[in-house]
Amino acid sequence: MKLHVDSLLQKIKKNWETYQLAVPENKQKNKTSQKSPLEVIVCVSGGSDSVALLNLLQRLSTLLRLKLHVLHFNHQLRPEAQQEQDFVESLSKLHKIPFHYKTAKHLKHGQPGLQESARNWRIKESCLLLETLGGGCIATGHHADDQTETFLLKWLRGSHISNLQGMRWKNTHFIRPLLNCSKLELQVFLKNNNLTWMEDSSNQSKAYLRNRVRLELVPLLEELSRQGLQSRISDMSGQSQLLRECLDSQYEKWRLHCQNNKSEAPKVLSLTDLEKANDLLQQEIMYNFINSQTELKLSYAKLQNIFELIHTDNNNWQFSLSKKWNIFRSLNNLELHLNSES
Repeated sequence: MKLHVDSLLQKIKKNWETYQLAVPENKQKNKTSQKSPLEVIVCVSGGSDSVALLNLLQRLSTLLRLKLHVLHFNHQLRPEAQQEQDFVESLSKLHKIPFHYKTAKHLKHGQPGLQESARNWRIKESCLLLETLGGGCIATGHHADDQTETFLLKWLRGSHISNLQGMRWKNTHFIRPLLNCSKLELQVFLKNNNLTWMEDSSNQSKAYLRNRVRLELVPLLEELSRQGLQSRISDMSGQSQLLRECLDSQYEKWRLHCQNNKSEAPKVLSLTDLEKANDLLQQEIMYNFINSQTELKLSYAKLQNIFELIHTDNNNWQFSLSKKWNIFRSLNNLELHLNSES
C-alpha cells in the first residue's frame, strides 16, 4: 500500500518538475518570490479524480512549497449538488485548507451548449479567484483517460490531424499534474488510503457525447487494441503536436513574406499569395484567415469544400460557413462577410 502511495507521489513530483508546473507560461508575469509558497487553487468536484489530486498535492505541499485553496463549483443542476458541496467543504476543513465555492445561477437543463457554458463559467470564476489571491495557478484533476476521450472527440468532430493532441500540462493559469495517471490508478490510491469520493450521476448519462465515448467507444477500442489504446493515442497525439509546431513555423514565415510583416490578420486573402504555399500550409492559412475574423473552428470537411470551390473555373462564388458567416470569392481574392439575415 505504502509502495503505491510513494510511487504515485514520485510521479506527481516528477511531473511538477519536468513540466515546470509552478512556472507561469509568461515568465515575465507573476514572478513569485522563492521565499513565498505558491498559491494553488485546486478545483474539487468531489469525484475521485479531484479528491485524489487534492490529497496528493496536500501530501506534497511542504516539499513543493504550495499554499492550497479548494474551489468547488455548484452548478445547481442535480439533486445531489448541495450534498457534493458539503462533502468538499468537509474535506477542506479536514485538511485545514481554505474553501471557496461558486454557485451557478444561469445554467438550465436543456439550454443550448450547456456543457460549454458551464465550462466557460468555471474558467472565468477560477481566474477571478486567482486574481483575488494575487496570482499562482489553478490545478485540475484531468488524467490519462480524459486525454483519450479528448483525442477521440476531436477525431469524431473532424479536427485537422495537426490539432488532435490532447490537453497540455499547463496553459495560461491552469495546470494538470495528473495527465499521465489513469483513473484506475487514482481510484486504487484512494481505496488503499480509505479515502471516499462522490460519484456524479450525470457521468452515466448517454445524452452527452463525451459520456458515450467513455462508456461505449473506449471499452470497445481497448478490447480491439489489446489494452493498448492509451499508448497508441499518446503516440499519435505527440505526432500531431510535432506537426502543429512545424505548421506554426511555416505559417509565420509565409505571413512575414506575404503580408510585409504586418501583425494583424488580413481582411482579404489573395489567392496568389495562398498558392505560394504547399497544400498542407494552404489549409493552415485558410483556417487562420477564417478563424481570426469569425472565431469559427472549421472542420476539415468544410475546409476541403472551400478548396474545391477555389479549384473550379468560377471566379465569383459564395459559401456558407455558419448561420452568421459567408466566405466570398471575387476574382482573385477571398473575403468574409456577415450574413445579412444574422
